[in-house]
Amino acid sequence: LTAPFNGFIGEVSAEPGASLKQGDRLLALDTRDLLLEEAAALADRDRYDREAEKAQAENSLAEMRIAQAQAEQARVRLQMVRNRLSLSVLSAPHDGYVVEGDLKQRIGAPVRQGDVLFRVSDLATAYVEARVSERDVQEVRVGAKAEIAFASQPKLKFPVRVQLLEPVAVSDNAGNVFIVRCVLDTRQGDWW
Repeated sequence: LTAPFNGFIGEVSAEPGASLKQGDRLLALDTRDLLLEEAAALADRDRYDREAEKAQAENSLAEMRIAQAQAEQARVRLQMVRNRLSLSVLSAPHDGYVVEGDLKQRIGAPVRQGDVLFRVSDLATAYVEARVSERDVQEVRVGAKAEIAFASQPKLKFPVRVQLLEPVAVSDNAGNVFIVRCVLDTRQGDWW
């Protein structure tokens, strides 16, 4: 989940490891500046509407059209500000877990539009991404069965099935590797 616009972190409601339901609040950006912009846009809209009415009453067509155009600009600005206000709260897009985004220490810190703030993972659709050395990739076949182990529990093995083999090698610290995606053939443990 990324920052929808430039702003400052106002409130953080989730941290890594938190279990989430769809719609749970994760973070709110500070909206004080936006609320001031909203009030200014409302005031401008009302002022230009009154100027247009006054010009119409005085039969001043040119001034009326100018005031109407300025009122329309204020309406558009108001709509943009209200849209940003509606985007200022980040919520969980689906059930899952926060796997990245420890922002509790960054309250008040600036964020730029597009900055990654949280990563939320849905374990129901979890998969394994393996990096296979180019010298061993000829042994891998789509549909083949394999086993994985976690660094935190290396003695426990879990069955997986090869779902996809990327046809192009990528450079890695260990040399050229192929990305292999595997699906789990077992139910995930709660400790995952």
